[in-house]
Amino acid sequence: MARTWPEDRREAVCAWLTANGINPADVPIDGDLYLTPGPDGDPHIHYEAFHRDSTGHRHLDERGQEPAVEQRSTPLRVDPPPWWEPYRKPTRDDLLAALDRVRQLHVRNENSGVCEHCSERDYPDYEVTWPRPTMKAVLGDAAS
Repeated sequence: MARTWPEDRREAVCAWLTANGINPADVPIDGDLYLTPGPDGDPHIHYEAFHRDSTGHRHLDERGQEPAVEQRSTPLRVDPPPWWEPYRKPTRDDLLAALDRVRQLHVRNENSGVCEHCSERDYPDYEVTWPRPTMKAVLGDAAS
């Protein structure tokens, strides 16, 4: 999900990036942007930037659908605005772990056929059939 800031905050982030030698037009709105120790131990700005060719045009990713991005890092010269929060997209492993947690939480009771988690406090007065729409979306055809 892309970040959205009020205009004054967007301008402040752009000014901060510029003060650190980063062209804000190179940084995707939903790209990683956080501080991390650099090789020298000093803080660096770690960010994603559009990959451009020698004429300044953006390259497309390997699927040919989205602009290609590359990871970059530069020493922190100017501190970010006090309200700024770092942003790091979840990795594939983070997303798979979240999906696994959902699968473990919403399991079908083999005896009653209800979702154990959704029905646990109110069973048998309130039985939640399994699979719920969320689990149908997670499991796809396997939910049938």
